[in-house]
Amino acid sequence: MRGKRISIKLLFARFLTFSIMFLISYHITAQNKESSPNKYRFTYKSELYKGTRLQITAKLRALKNDSKFVDIPDEIEQELHTLFIQTKKQPIPKYYKKNAIIFLNALYSYEDFANIYENALYEVVKKVKKDMYVVDFKFERQFTKAKVSLDRALNEDFSNIEKFDQLKKDLIDSQTKLSCHRWMKKKFEKYKNIDIVKNPDELMKAFKKAEAVHVYRLYIKDNIHQIASYLENQIIDFYYKKSLPEINSEILDLQYITKI
Repeated sequence: MRGKRISIKLLFARFLTFSIMFLISYHITAQNKESSPNKYRFTYKSELYKGTRLQITAKLRALKNDSKFVDIPDEIEQELHTLFIQTKKQPIPKYYKKNAIIFLNALYSYEDFANIYENALYEVVKKVKKDMYVVDFKFERQFTKAKVSLDRALNEDFSNIEKFDQLKKDLIDSQTKLSCHRWMKKKFEKYKNIDIVKNPDELMKAFKKAEAVHVYRLYIKDNIHQIASYLENQIIDFYYKKSLPEINSEILDLQYITKI
């Protein structure tokens, strides 16, 4: 019995030793595969990606963190990060290559989009700036007409309360519209070149970031022709809302009509 117990212990010890050696061997083999510069190799946009999985992953991470991608909106950044993690976790070279190319396609697609977005936004800024000069007289004229109408009603007839309230509302609306327009006009007058969208002030930066995701969706769906009209509507609404807390509609500088 004693000899039998010793034999069982010996077999168990040998099995344990074999298991440990197998695990060590597997680990070393995996490390060798990981460190092999020929296992992970592919070309993207004429650039060769070659080395260990860790080396290529580090290169992809550095690219993702490049300064030209620093202003990517959170939602798009999360999508890119997910693709990066999926690539990073692939141990098999052919699947790593496949996922890396998907990640790089998405990353460089955003770079192409950023150029289209900035150029479209600058064209919109130039158009809005020009239009503001054109409609400036129109808004001032609307305000003066509303004030004259209200003053005439006050002098002529107080009995029609409904009409009086409507004229008062028209005056307030036109006064607010003109004040907001003048506030916006001053902002856009400072926008001299494309640097305003490449290195934006706080207002333009906030607008650019707020609209990036929606414009990116238009780009992905190949609806690039819709970007300019969408941005024009949005930027006017955005600046108008930003102007409301800043204006004093009681103080208006009438530039065209001096007598009302």
